[in-house]
Amino acid sequence: MKNIIQKSLQSGFVTFLKNQKVLAILIPLLILVSTQSNKFWSLYNLQGLWVIIAMDGIMLVGMVMVMLTAGLDLSIGAIMSLAGVICVYLMNELGLPMWAGILGGILVGALGGAMNGLFITAFKINPFIATLGTMITFEGLAMTITDGYPVVNKVLIFSEIGRGKLGIIPIPAIILAMIFTAGVIFLHYTETGRSIYAIGGNEEAAHASGIRVKRVKFITYTICGLTAGISGVILASRLSTGSPIVGSDSALNVITAAMLGGISMSGGVGTLEGAFLGVLTMGVLSNSFNMMNIQAYYQQVIKGILLLVVIVIDRVSANSRKKALERTRGKNQA
Repeated sequence: MKNIIQKSLQSGFVTFLKNQKVLAILIPLLILVSTQSNKFWSLYNLQGLWVIIAMDGIMLVGMVMVMLTAGLDLSIGAIMSLAGVICVYLMNELGLPMWAGILGGILVGALGGAMNGLFITAFKINPFIATLGTMITFEGLAMTITDGYPVVNKVLIFSEIGRGKLGIIPIPAIILAMIFTAGVIFLHYTETGRSIYAIGGNEEAAHASGIRVKRVKFITYTICGLTAGISGVILASRLSTGSPIVGSDSALNVITAAMLGGISMSGGVGTLEGAFLGVLTMGVLSNSFNMMNIQAYYQQVIKGILLLVVIVIDRVSANSRKKALERTRGKNQA
């Protein structure tokens, strides 16, 4: 029995690796970076790399759930900034305890996600338009609260969340591991998680089968905001400031990572595990850019092109799946 379980796990792992086309980018990238700099595999660099991955990786968990329902959330960067600002503001300007500031920042993230979910499910606004509007709103709120300037953190112990380590492992990486594990369990082993895939596969069929589509979508957007809030609090801790502009690139990075890892914008396709390889690739890419002293605006151009490429690939794949499904239906009817 033990051997059967072991073989099943090994087979599943091998199948998973075969389906991850992102490895064709990640592995050569790791080799290239290793040959260009002997500092890449240093402990200091790897710790910094995992902190970078943790920020986007935590938000990726929520974004994947949204994208699996064929949705999108452009506001996560603005939510991230607002959550960090609120967290630091509550502690330093209002004098609340650290736990209250942290809870306040995370709650703001969840409320921002819930607002997105409400607009999309109750008012039936297109996710792109809805989250674009809330992104602008959240950015404006962060600017209004701070008057356009970062709020400096004065609570020293708060900085340990973003800068501290447990042994040699950065605390943000540990938080990422916990949230990622919870996300995998949620998607694969709960009724709501299975409903998320069903909605992305065919929303009308999911509704006809009794799935409460609006409720599930609302939950995914709330979770997406929640993860953005958590990431915002961690980043504010690491920077010792609540900045109103710090999350400006986050949506681009997370969406690109998700699609690179096999998540389809058409919904219902991909796994959180595969998407993690995408965020790992994006992290290594950013780290290698910095090590090679490539300027920030060149990095943006490259990431933008990469996003366009994965969108085209996703669209071609979606069309191929649609044609294959139509052929199968035609054969069954014949």
